[in-house]
Amino acid sequence: MQPPTNKIFIVLLLFFYNSLPAQEIFSWSRETGYCNPSVVGLPRAKALVLKYELQPDYKIRSTGMQGGYGDNTGDINRNRRIDLRLRFPIINKASITIAGGIKYTHEEFRFNNAAASNYGFYKDMEDRPLKSLGLHLYAVRSTRTNKYFIVRASFDLNGDFNSGQIGKSEFLKFSITPMLGWKKSENLSYAVGFSYGYTFGVPLVIPVLSYNYNFDCHWGIESLLPIHARIRYTKNEKNYWYAGMELSGASYRLNNEGTPFAVYDKLHLFRSELRYTLGYERELHDWLWMGLEAGGRHNLRFNLTNGPRSNSDIIIKNRLNESAVFNASIFVVPPRGLLKTRRGTNGR
Repeated sequence: MQPPTNKIFIVLLLFFYNSLPAQEIFSWSRETGYCNPSVVGLPRAKALVLKYELQPDYKIRSTGMQGGYGDNTGDINRNRRIDLRLRFPIINKASITIAGGIKYTHEEFRFNNAAASNYGFYKDMEDRPLKSLGLHLYAVRSTRTNKYFIVRASFDLNGDFNSGQIGKSEFLKFSITPMLGWKKSENLSYAVGFSYGYTFGVPLVIPVLSYNYNFDCHWGIESLLPIHARIRYTKNEKNYWYAGMELSGASYRLNNEGTPFAVYDKLHLFRSELRYTLGYERELHDWLWMGLEAGGRHNLRFNLTNGPRSNSDIIIKNRLNESAVFNASIFVVPPRGLLKTRRGTNGR
């Protein structure tokens, strides 16, 4: 007989599994008459993820645009980021699935001593961590035809906020992606829509295309164009390889008190970049997995401004050299035996 704690753990994972967006889970036909947007062959869902990322040793070139801060060049010894993500169920029905997620990110910059002491912006960046605390919602509405609807929305606090500033709207960023999709076969699913968010480091509305296709039993593609795309190679159900590209960006609201920028009351940092990576995910113990990723980062924008726009009221414009990117993660997925039990209840 299983201990009560193990039963609770399995029940939670079952809820996690049933509540994730259909495009992000390993899927089979539910035989309910409703369209399932997912293609076959995807790995099991990530319910809990802890990731550590490092970008080591790259140069930054800064140009003062106002305020008399001048120009400078420095060396960033390391740029590191820690991500923690958790997903949980809200509604789980054959026709509609809604899940929520909580995300916390903590990012730090470390400059060499000469760079930090010679330029106020570098010292200021080293002294303040960039944080993101977010609530994410995922909804999938299936129909009895081959059509489905997906909405993803997020509410994030971005900046160097402290516990007393969590409720302040000036740190709040909102993004949303509604889409209409078609399930053509068990190996092809696509959707079209638009996305409002900070993918390019600035608030923009862009058209998006989701395209998920299996070429054969080993190779497939997962994409949300133009934001990200990756090729998946499935060696077996315990090993997955990936190669992909991704546009990533964010807008951070920064405190100005006690900093070299005290005269500015709407301080923002805008970041956007293009990443190209190779990744590997492996099962460690059924429900426990690890992931490794390596590649490069090309900076598109890294501006300090006195306002909510990245290309106006620029205080300091920065150019970052190309950098290597490494990250390692560990994550929890539903146990394989639980999925087999669930498959049986669906008549397969």
